[in-house]
Amino acid sequence: MYGKGFGKTLELPNFNSGKAVWILRAGIGFNGVVGNAKGTQEAIWDDGDWSGSFKNTSGYVVSFGFNKSFGSHPLYWGMSLDLGKRGYQTNAEWVRSGKSQVSGGSDYHKKTAQGTLSCYNVQLSPITIGYKYTFLQRMALDVHLGAYASYDFSGNYKTYTSDHIVSTSKYGNRNDFKENEAEVKIGDIDNMRKYDVGINVGAGYWFGHFNIDFTWQRGFIPIFEGGDKKVSIGKGDKREQGNFFSNNFQLRLGYAF
Repeated sequence: MYGKGFGKTLELPNFNSGKAVWILRAGIGFNGVVGNAKGTQEAIWDDGDWSGSFKNTSGYVVSFGFNKSFGSHPLYWGMSLDLGKRGYQTNAEWVRSGKSQVSGGSDYHKKTAQGTLSCYNVQLSPITIGYKYTFLQRMALDVHLGAYASYDFSGNYKTYTSDHIVSTSKYGNRNDFKENEAEVKIGDIDNMRKYDVGINVGAGYWFGHFNIDFTWQRGFIPIFEGGDKKVSIGKGDKREQGNFFSNNFQLRLGYAF
């Protein structure tokens, strides 16, 4: 009996029946940002002789929803409710080293700064349109496009800084290291928007009731307010701060009921 039941899971669900097929998915997300604020921040780093970059952060994603075909056609529509995460990370460092003309020794000075935004949210995808192409009876390719709205119910912004000074001279040696960590909840960040709307674009593969899906998310609402605020870069050079937008990639495993 067990073998027979498992065998049914290797057969494709009846996606083209016109009835809802419920799907549970879970996986990992790689979360980052796009927008002209990245260029502004990079210009600020360059002006201060810092070497900086933006990094993705990882997080979970869990979704539950349904697909429903338009009659017997492989074209379908669907909805889902998700728990997910968004955010980004910045890493920057400043280094100066060389020989001292006064003491006859050497100097080394390094500063680092890291910031990480992590936001946990609930997402509603009210409409998704997709197409499933079946082949070899048990397999199907699935492409889909939809929209989402999200709200960040929890999260924080963490910063880490360090300052390391090493010097040698005829007067003695020095090795000082200082570091600092701080954390602020997103509810205490005055200029942060905790909501977003955007698009989902994805493609997946079905083998029986099992699914692997890759989805890209792009937000349309700036994460922070004040993108038109002027910031100084160098002497007399001012530009708009710019905006950050969510830019996430998700890899999920799923099962159809």
